[in-house]
Amino acid sequence: MHVLLFRELPGTRYSIGAVLGALESRWKYYWNIEITLTEDPLRDAARYVQRGFRPVLLYGLSTVNAAYYLDEVAEVSRRYMVIVGGPHAAGDPHAVLSTGARYAVVGDAEPALPALLDHALFGEGELGKVPNLAYVEGGRVKFTRRETADLDGYRPYTARMGIYPPIEVMRGCGHACTFCQVPYLAGGRPRYRSVHSVLEAVKAYVAAGKRHIRFVSPNSFAYLSPDGRTANPGALEELLAGVRGLGARVYYGSFPSETRPETVTDEAMRAVARHVSNRRIVIGLQSGSGPILGRVNRGHGVEEAFNAVATIRRWGFLPVVDVIMGLPGEGEGDVRATVDAMERLVAMGARIRLHRFIPLAGTPLWGTPIGEVHPLYRRFIRRYLGRGVLEGEWEEQEGIVRLIMARLLGRRPLGPRVG
Repeated sequence: MHVLLFRELPGTRYSIGAVLGALESRWKYYWNIEITLTEDPLRDAARYVQRGFRPVLLYGLSTVNAAYYLDEVAEVSRRYMVIVGGPHAAGDPHAVLSTGARYAVVGDAEPALPALLDHALFGEGELGKVPNLAYVEGGRVKFTRRETADLDGYRPYTARMGIYPPIEVMRGCGHACTFCQVPYLAGGRPRYRSVHSVLEAVKAYVAAGKRHIRFVSPNSFAYLSPDGRTANPGALEELLAGVRGLGARVYYGSFPSETRPETVTDEAMRAVARHVSNRRIVIGLQSGSGPILGRVNRGHGVEEAFNAVATIRRWGFLPVVDVIMGLPGEGEGDVRATVDAMERLVAMGARIRLHRFIPLAGTPLWGTPIGEVHPLYRRFIRRYLGRGVLEGEWEEQEGIVRLIMARLLGRRPLGPRVG
């Protein structure tokens, strides 16, 4: 008799809820098997062993979490079967499998995990036919075919475990920013959860007493966009009005459903303003340097951010602008242009949400040398800190960068051979 222990790590509860929702939707054994969350996998697994269970540990790793927890994965893998998913497993499966983890899920988990568990726990089906999988056989890493999930086919929540995360309405991105994992791991052609599917989920949330509804999207104003890039005000109106009509409070356009500056139009803001409860709209500028925006394939210029901030303010919302310090290739002129842009945005009434560039597995910038934060950024921070216009976790991210450099990028990749 098996037990599934999902490792609960910082920032993973929402993704665990979505993965369990996928199992709840499609896995025939879901209601007949023991499932639990754990913050101490060795202790809890040992307790289940004493009760006659065979533990299987499941990890969802971001690159940030991988820097902290890959050593734990290696330790747990010496005793139990471990399955690792998440963006780091998809972006660097060789490193994940080199820990001794049995399987890495390298694409959408929804079609992969039920089939993998059928095989691994009950001996059903062929391992090579499980989609979106990497595993070691004969000392080499093997990959199975890729299969994308139809979001409408899976619940975004788990009623059994009582986890109701923000509802993912869009997966993948029509842009190819070189610092972002979304287009490289989830695909460059966005997939959408239909309005009907979202409303069915919201009914379940409201019935469970979860009336504050948030959404996950890499470009929220482009929901149901025909080209995956431009705003679709009609779809926004239908979605948000429908959710609000079910008695829910709607939060859209702020974390975790930020949008891009070129999608912020008066038509889109009109649709949003009628229905949402949040008063912040978060947009990604990332750099105030036109050459850097071009180098990272951002797909817009600096002026689009100024126009978006003016539009957001005109509709009575607070614009919050994401900026990344230390993007690869920045020279002093690029930094100065970014600082000047931030000064102008603050004068326009925006807040700045600062980030430190963090290399992410699977992106073109994974492995890029990382320099120190330029003094002009630090001068800007000193000037505005404590004045209510700066936010972000850049100081914590400095430590994360050092950890990634030491524990992930400091190791030579194992390439196609593991063991």
